[in-house]
Amino acid sequence: SFNARNSNGVLGYVTASHCSNTQGAADGTLYYQPLNQVSAEYIGQEIADPAFFRCARGKKCRYSDANFSAGDSAVTFTLGAIAETSAPNNGSLDIVGQFNITGEEPATLGQTVNKVGRTTGWTQGKVTNTCVNTGVSGSNIVLLCQNFVDAGVGAGDSGSPVFRIVSGDSIMLQGTLWGGNSSGTLFVYSPIANIESELGALTTN
Repeated sequence: SFNARNSNGVLGYVTASHCSNTQGAADGTLYYQPLNQVSAEYIGQEIADPAFFRCARGKKCRYSDANFSAGDSAVTFTLGAIAETSAPNNGSLDIVGQFNITGEEPATLGQTVNKVGRTTGWTQGKVTNTCVNTGVSGSNIVLLCQNFVDAGVGAGDSGSPVFRIVSGDSIMLQGTLWGGNSSGTLFVYSPIANIESELGALTTN
């Protein structure tokens, strides 16, 4: 996930909608970090998760698999900071620093982009497809205009920020990862423009 302030001035974070109790509904899901549902680890509550709309026959659509949660006031949410591990594609989950978001941008085909996730850490690869209408396996959900990246992913990486490194630790935010192929060699993410079209304008740095 990445931290953000919404258009109403609420400070919180964006993560994958399917990680909430009900995808496509603002159901007030409570989030804890790392895993235990105890008050000391409470970090926030979902407040925005737009409904699906009917699209192709028998399908329901959205432009992003993303929601917004209000952060708990007892937790510090630093805008623009993304955890950084030692190197891309080495499997490390040890945080050694942070990336700093300097802006937002769309992807271009063939561009090298990155994600940092809970399961596979920092992975990096090239954008192979842009703006693909993507069916979600085992469901009638279609996510419109999504991007594909030839880079590692694993179960539990959903919600990872996707970004391009400008130089050093400076990055441009591109979106939120929500899925991948069964072999874990390709991931799919919702572009930041799609996310903001559904959640409203976000301040991310």
